[in-house]
Amino acid sequence: MELSAVAQAWVHLILVWVGFGALVGLVANLFLPPNGSPGLWGGLIVGITGSCVGPGLLTLLIGREHFNPIGPAGFCVAVLVAVMLLLLYRGYKFLGKPPKETFVFAPPLPPCEHVKKFTNKKSES
Repeated sequence: MELSAVAQAWVHLILVWVGFGALVGLVANLFLPPNGSPGLWGGLIVGITGSCVGPGLLTLLIGREHFNPIGPAGFCVAVLVAVMLLLLYRGYKFLGKPPKETFVFAPPLPPCEHVKKFTNKKSES
């Protein structure tokens, strides 16, 4: 089964962007400490998002129609956006976690009756 020329071009384009995004995600992860990283798939998604959003913003800012986003300038902006996305992810992950220790200002509850029976049987034998 052979794909048409248009389908082959689309597959090639998608694979190039996935590869570029993976490279962007890998480089962005190198700028930050490894604790709290989103993992392999999260880094890939952050890299692909950064490689789409970053050069898109750069194209809007410089106002050129014929700009190759898969180049040094596009790569640098994509890494910058991916690092910012990783910082947002880590901040959200940090803020979304409950504290490790919670202090409850309430007296301890007495054990239930079946717990008392079980502990009394064990102590008797």
